[in-house]
Formats: sequence, structure tokens, C-alpha cells
Amino acid sequence: MKITFKRVIYTLISLLLITLLIYFSTRYSSQEISQIISKAGILAPILYILIQIAGQIFAPLSTSALFIAGFIMFGRVAVLYAVITWLISSITNFYLARKYGKRVLKRFIGEQGVERIEGIAQRIDNKTFFILRLSTFYINDFTSYAFGLTKISFKRYYLSTIISMIPWAVIVTLIIEHGDTILLTIIKIFLSMIPFAFLSYIYLKRKDK
Repeated sequence: MKITFKRVIYTLISLLLITLLIYFSTRYSSQEISQIISKAGILAPILYILIQIAGQIFAPLSTSALFIAGFIMFGRVAVLYAVITWLISSITNFYLARKYGKRVLKRFIGEQGVERIEGIAQRIDNKTFFILRLSTFYINDFTSYAFGLTKISFKRYYLSTIISMIPWAVIVTLIIEHGDTILLTIIKIFLSMIPFAFLSYIYLKRKDK
């Protein structure tokens, strides 16, 4: 793997976010963190959503730590913020790929990122594209770029995008509880995504044959 300045910066930012999450989780309880964040009022969720959207557009920038932190800070409301993030980034990424193509995408996600979305795009067809949209919502950054490289209509793509987020949103809303420990929150989020990851694995393996 080629080491670039951009990749180093993305890695350092991701490590910083994880470090801050660990620090605050050991220094404050979930309830205390929620109270601190709530004092920022409407600015806290807006800032949270904007950072998450940036991470979705500049795909190599991992915001996984902040994603988990959102559930610690906001509780079940973080599900709504996650959905808002994915809905906005789905439009943005699709539009960028559809209008500007691979050449411009390299500036956002790098050459390896473009190769990854090309691999996904090659597996998308009109008959089964909804399965891929449903099962890969958790890697929305790359898949929304990939759908933009296909000839699928935006209306059909976006309708499928909205529907694909409902199952996970329902599952997480049911299992996440306010006051869960950091470790328990991480485990629950991880478990909520396993069925979708398994479905996408089966789908992509079938396409490889």
C-alpha cells in the first residue's frame, strides 16, 4: 500500500478521534457526557452531522470513533443524526460520481478508493441492485460513489437508499439504551451491522463466480 501525506493525515485524525473518545469515556460517564454536550444546544448535533458528512465524502477519513461517540453523547437520537448524514452524503457522493466521474473522485478518495468503488460498481445491475444498496448502507461512502458511476436513475437509487436505512435504524433504536457503557455500545452497534455485512458478503461472492 502506497503511503501518502493525505493517508497519513487521515490516519492521524482517526487516531486522535479514538484517543479523545477513550479519554472522555474514562473521565466522564455517559450521562455526564450527554449533559456536557447538551449545553452546546443545537450547535452540537449540527457540528456532529457536518463532521460525519465530511467523513463520508472524503472516504479515507474514518469517523468511526465519532460515529460511536454520537450514541454515547446523544443516545437513540444519534440514529436520526446517522440517517440524516447518510441521506445527505448519498446525494452528494452520487452527484459527484455521476457528474464528474473517476478523475475528480481521485481527489476526494484517492486512486485506491476509486479502484474500490469501481469494483462495487461492476457488481451492480438493474435486477439485484436493491440488495446491494440494502446490504452496504454501512459503507455508504463508497457505495454511493459506485452507484453514481452506473446508469441507474437517481430517483430509483435514492428511493432504495431511503428504504435501505430503515431496518438498521429500527434495530439500533430497539437495542441501544441510554446509559450503556462504552464497550456495550460498541458491541451493540457492531452486532447490528453483522446481518447486513453477511448479506453483502454473500451477494458479492456470488457476483465473483
